[in-house]
Amino acid sequence: MRSACLAITDLLSGLSEDDGAHLGLPFFYERLENEKHRELLLPALSILASRESAILEIHGYLDDAYEGQLHLSKEDFRDLMKTGVLAHPISGELVEEPMRHVRVFYSLKTGE
Repeated sequence: MRSACLAITDLLSGLSEDDGAHLGLPFFYERLENEKHRELLLPALSILASRESAILEIHGYLDDAYEGQLHLSKEDFRDLMKTGVLAHPISGELVEEPMRHVRVFYSLKTGE
């Protein structure tokens, strides 16, 4: 796990803040050459986004058939991860099977 986290950190070290604003899973997967690192990608990203000194932030957007991609607020995304329930950001109606329609991405954590 340590080597996967270090490999991801190496990938991120050369990115500008703008380039690191929207990083999907394919970004990491395509750049990790070691198959073991690819296998550990999700747990390694979880570690890099969840520790007190996290270098990544995790985000989500709803891929809506009518409205397009709707960015979820930090609170909505966090609630979705905890409960599995999501209210549509515009209509407020509950989204049926939200995990089928939510896309996850990461961004470099900025000094807030």
